Amino acid sequence: MPRKPVTSLAGGIGPRQRIWDAIRAQGTERTWTTHDIVASTRGNRELSGTADLETVRTYTTCLEAAGIVCMVMQEPGRYGRKHFRLVCDEGVDAPRVRRDGSRVTQGLPQEQMWRTLRMLGGADTNARELAAHASSSVAPVSEVAASDYLRTLETAGYLDCTARGQGTGRGGVQSRYRLRADMNTGPKPPMICRTRVVFDPNLHQVMWAPTVTEEDADHGR
Repeated sequence: MPRKPVTSLAGGIGPRQRIWDAIRAQGTERTWTTHDIVASTRGNRELSGTADLETVRTYTTCLEAAGIVCMVMQEPGRYGRKHFRLVCDEGVDAPRVRRDGSRVTQGLPQEQMWRTLRMLGGADTNARELAAHASSSVAPVSEVAASDYLRTLETAGYLDCTARGQGTGRGGVQSRYRLRADMNTGPKPPMICRTRVVFDPNLHQVMWAPTVTEEDADHGR
């Protein structure tokens, strides 16, 4: 699943999340068609916009392959509409699945680290501890990734550094960080993009972006 640019998310939630919200609104008893879901996203202002039919069909195919929705009937005729039903409500976040039903693990390490920071309840941690507690069999977290995540979130204003580290390697002491209470913005992790921009999906806004100088622009030509 290709990444969506930050600018497409800044005004609201993404297309798949809008579709998932509309599907969950149907419950597990009612059946629906992809046309129903398109109409639902257009008619509900809380869903932050529309989702086109092709996008709905593609995501429904992914959800069906994963066993999250199932087709219960198809109307007569070659182009008869298919009726689906939600059979496994996985919660508020849209399931990240491919066409073959396999799960997308990209971004999971950041989710797991953010969840761990929130669960610490104000206690501090370092990269080694965060990597150990946030790792899972599906998405292991390296110490290097944890260190980079902590530094970036500190720069973006989410974390306070409670103790600066000294040295590197076996004899070094790692810096320790604590999540600021006023920056515990919600369950979704701040997204650190390839351009180092930090986007918060809980607030739907860019929280930090690196400064671009005139010299940077010259070298980028």
